[in-house]
Amino acid sequence: MKNLYWLSIAFGLVVSGFFLADRRFTEVGLIGALICVGLTLGLGFLWFRPRPVWQGILWGALAQPVVVSLNDQMVGISNKLGLTHLDAAFYSPLPEETIKLLGVVIIIIIAAFGNVKHPYQAAAIGMAVGLGFDAMENVPFILNAAIDNLDGDLWGAIITGTGRLFTGAFSHALYTGIAAWGVGKLYAGARHGYWQVAGFWLAAIALHTLFNGATMIAGEWPATILVIALITWTLIIWGLRFMRKQDKTYAAQSSENVLFTKDPEYSS
Repeated sequence: MKNLYWLSIAFGLVVSGFFLADRRFTEVGLIGALICVGLTLGLGFLWFRPRPVWQGILWGALAQPVVVSLNDQMVGISNKLGLTHLDAAFYSPLPEETIKLLGVVIIIIIAAFGNVKHPYQAAAIGMAVGLGFDAMENVPFILNAAIDNLDGDLWGAIITGTGRLFTGAFSHALYTGIAAWGVGKLYAGARHGYWQVAGFWLAAIALHTLFNGATMIAGEWPATILVIALITWTLIIWGLRFMRKQDKTYAAQSSENVLFTKDPEYSS
């Protein structure tokens, strides 16, 4: 199974190379994109508990360019169905949440199967995958904004980078963490585990769809951006606090179990 992980990483590297090779950019745009990536990853490692695993971050980052091509296919489907007006609210949540969740499953199987005894541990891996996806997704937006902005590449990079960080720097970490919770329930031995995987996966898609749909109407109602940011950050902060609480509770329970099962002969 480890070969499957590295095979998917190699495939992601090839796709990412083609994805970025032909992309136009300015030096200012590139610097802005790198700064945004650094802030996203830096704040993620600072705030997330338990800390995200590097396998998840790498997988999520390299999955993003792959998903772009899938999104293009979904655009064609939406056009044929007459759903063009739904834009990103229709075509991106399904492939993105599916591919990211696939990464969670692969990583759990190859790297953490024996360690996933509670859903929050799988959710932490999901957050890592989403964190890598978040970091990479901002790159093309900032590169394009630096070129297309009529007021200059610096202003375009600043506005776009700030806007994406403000409205949801860890939005994909939130979505994938939710979806991965269902996978954690399955590996932890919960009843109806496969149904729970499907349910949390659909919940992640629904939340992603609502977020994208809200950004579509922000042009007509600018206050929507503030509402999006408030809801997104509220959920993210609640999720981080919840994860920390779960981590502390599980650590305490594990410690009690170790003390309870300790051989009296070696007790002090």
